[in-house]
Amino acid sequence: MPTRPGASPSDPILAAIDRAPRVQRLTPAQRAELERDVADIAAGRARLVAHEDLPRALEELARAQDE
Repeated sequence: MPTRPGASPSDPILAAIDRAPRVQRLTPAQRAELERDVADIAAGRARLVAHEDLPRALEELARAQDE
């Protein structure tokens, strides 16, 4: 069952989240934070960065915060 109604099945990250087993290892606060993060990703409000691009993205973020 998709976690996001109307989600695009072509998004591999969100599709993987949909396929992940559902277990209750998170606290309610952690679960709420995760659900907000997933909603942000689904709505395009999160900047997704490939693993190999993470160092550069973190440097850019640090520079932007210093300005």
